[in-house]
Amino acid sequence: MTTTTILTPEHIAPIRTLSLRARLIVEGMIAGMHKSPYHGFSAEFSEYRAYRSGESTRMIDWRKYAKSDRPVVRLFEDETNCQAHILIDKSASMGFASGKLMSKFEYARTLAASIAWILIRQRDAVALAAFDEEVVTYLPPRSTNTQLKTIISSLDALVCSAPTRCGRTIDRLARGLKKRGMTIILSDFFDEPHDIINGLRHLRYKRQDVLCIWLLDPQELSFSEKRSWLLRDSETGRTITLDGRTAAEGLGHGLHLHRERLLGACSELKIDFCTIRTDEPFVPALMRVLSSRGRR
Repeated sequence: MTTTTILTPEHIAPIRTLSLRARLIVEGMIAGMHKSPYHGFSAEFSEYRAYRSGESTRMIDWRKYAKSDRPVVRLFEDETNCQAHILIDKSASMGFASGKLMSKFEYARTLAASIAWILIRQRDAVALAAFDEEVVTYLPPRSTNTQLKTIISSLDALVCSAPTRCGRTIDRLARGLKKRGMTIILSDFFDEPHDIINGLRHLRYKRQDVLCIWLLDPQELSFSEKRSWLLRDSETGRTITLDGRTAAEGLGHGLHLHRERLLGACSELKIDFCTIRTDEPFVPALMRVLSSRGRR
């Protein structure tokens, strides 16, 4: 049994310690990196980079060369000081889970902790912002191990509540950004697409390299036509009963149009848009996310 198959949401969920979850996922990703079709991130992250033809051979780390037979150069601080903001949606809709699956929020914060672990290991400065209608948690960017512990502790303390104002909140966060960097958004993006796109456009104006991670429960992508559905809006409390065909065609079509509009805008703005289901094993999901950054 491979690390990829072991680190499914079903196997990770019983592990209550978020830092342990993240460590297992990151180590699983590193272990499988050399066997993977995904490229773009070094398994050694930013401690070393490949020696470039024409550089002085004095820059080569000869001890590392003796062990790996590959000429590499140890990175300097100014080569790794990216500033990254991780934005995580904690609105009520993110608390949804079908069957015995993880909720979208539980999956999102596990993924966010893993991404923060990787970025801080690269000596990048990482900030965390959690939002629903407003920003409820904000940690300024830092690149220390203490920051990683603080991020994970903050993620662990979050509880889903309140309606979504995803687009407006992204726009407000963009106003405070002063430096070029990377912004990673984990959300189900259940908000008006016009507002979301305006927020994303503002981030790009602020010279942010943006990655949108769209978290969805499998049931949100596929409604059975063989049964009726009692649907409850977790943010407003309103309920509606639909027959299977109406649910499958109406809601499915609406979600498809919503995705296509966001995807089209992201393509135009040169933003990576990655859809992840909450039944997807963590290692391939994370590697797919990181490979998109490597290609960028």
